[in-house]
Amino acid sequence: MDLWSDISLGEVTHDYNSFSAAQRESLIGYMNRHFPPAVFSLHLLHRRKALANMEGEKNVLEGAVQEFPPFVPAAGIDASPANLRGHALVLTAGGEGERLRLSLISEGVPARELENFTKATYSLPGFYRDFGTLQTNLAMIASFCAEYDMDIPVIVTTGSEGSDTARVIPRLLERHENFGLANIRVVMQDERLHFTVDEKIVCRADGTNITPVTQPDETGGPLMKLREKTGGDGSSALEWLDSLGCDKMIVVQATALYDPRLLPLMAGALWGHDCIGAGILREGFPADDPYGTFVSLKRGGESRTVIIEQHTRNDATHAVRDGSGKYHLPYNTGFYAFENSLLEVQGLPDYATSPKEILPGLPRSPKAGYAATALLPLAKNPLVLTIDPDMFHVLKTTEDLRPLAELGKRRGLDEICRKMVK
Repeated sequence: MDLWSDISLGEVTHDYNSFSAAQRESLIGYMNRHFPPAVFSLHLLHRRKALANMEGEKNVLEGAVQEFPPFVPAAGIDASPANLRGHALVLTAGGEGERLRLSLISEGVPARELENFTKATYSLPGFYRDFGTLQTNLAMIASFCAEYDMDIPVIVTTGSEGSDTARVIPRLLERHENFGLANIRVVMQDERLHFTVDEKIVCRADGTNITPVTQPDETGGPLMKLREKTGGDGSSALEWLDSLGCDKMIVVQATALYDPRLLPLMAGALWGHDCIGAGILREGFPADDPYGTFVSLKRGGESRTVIIEQHTRNDATHAVRDGSGKYHLPYNTGFYAFENSLLEVQGLPDYATSPKEILPGLPRSPKAGYAATALLPLAKNPLVLTIDPDMFHVLKTTEDLRPLAELGKRRGLDEICRKMVK
C-alpha cells in the first residue's frame, strides 16, 4: 500500500518545513489513516475537474434565450400526506452550526452546555422535551406514517466520521427508538482536502496535534454518498431504498421547520416529472439578491432548466417575467424531490465554489465537492413548485430560535411531538 513519507508529504504540504519533528510525525500518521496518497490524488483530480466545470459555467448563458421555467403553484397541488407513499425523505444534518454556536456563546450560554451541540438538535424555546428541528421533523414524519398506515424510509445525513453530528445524532435516534419510524438510516458525509491555489495541503496545528484543513462535500455531497455501499449489509442507501419499494426521494434540511403540507406538496408536484425544485416567486429582483435562480435556457429547439448563481446572472435574467408580468424568476429554497434514477444513472458533476478562506493570511481558494443544484439539469422533465416563504424557516443564529418555535407551534408541530413521542 502506498503511504506518505516525510519527503513525499513535504512536497505537497504548505509550509511543511515550519513543523516540528513531532508535528510531522503526527501529520504523517493522520494522513496515512485518512488521506493516503491515492485519496489525495483523487481529491486533486476532482478539484481540477470542478475548476474546469466552473469555467464552463461562466458561459452558461452565452447564446441562450432565458425563459421562465415550467412551474406549478403550491395552491394547485393536493397536499395529502398519502402523496408520500413510495418516497423516501432525506434530512441533511451535516452542518456543525458554528455560526449558531458562537451566537449562543456571545449571549452567555456556557461552553460546557454546548459539548454535545449540533444545530439540528439544539432545543427550540418552550418546545416539548426540548426538541430541536431534527427531532420535530422526525416526529412529523412518524405522524404521517401512523395516520396513513404507511412506511416512509428516512435517511439522516451527518458530517464526516468523528464530527459532532456523526456522534450525537445516532445516539439521539437510539434514545428515542427512531421516533417510531420503521426504516431509518444514518449516512455520514465525506470531507475533502481544501487545497491552496497552487494545490498544496494546508494544516492547522494545536500543540503537537496537527491536521489538514478540510471541508464538507458541499450541498450535493450527501446525495452522492447515497450511491456508496455504506450499509452494514454492503448495500448503498439507494439499493436499500429500492429494496423497500421507494423509487423517489425528497431532500430537505434537518435544520429547518416546515409547514406539514410542504413535503406532501413536493411529492404531489413530482407526479409526472423526474425532478422538482421548490422555489419562491420574486416580486422584485435587485442586483444584490443573493439567491440561486431557476431559469430555462433555450438554444435552438432545446430547452433545459437550471439554477444559476448571482455571479452568473445578467441583465436578461433580471428582465424575465412570468405570463402575468407580475413575477420575476423564482429563487431556490434548496429543497428537491426527484426520481432515484437521476442519481443511480450518472450522479452529479464535480463542482467548485467561489474562493473561500482556508486559514487567515492565505489566499482564498475554491472548495470542491458536489452541488445539489446540478440535479435539475440532469432531469428530462423538471418542474418548479412555487411555495409561500412562510412555509418554512431555517435555523441559522439565535435570532431564528424564537421564530422557529412560534412557527412550529402555529403549525401544530409541538402537539405532534407530544402525541408521537412519549
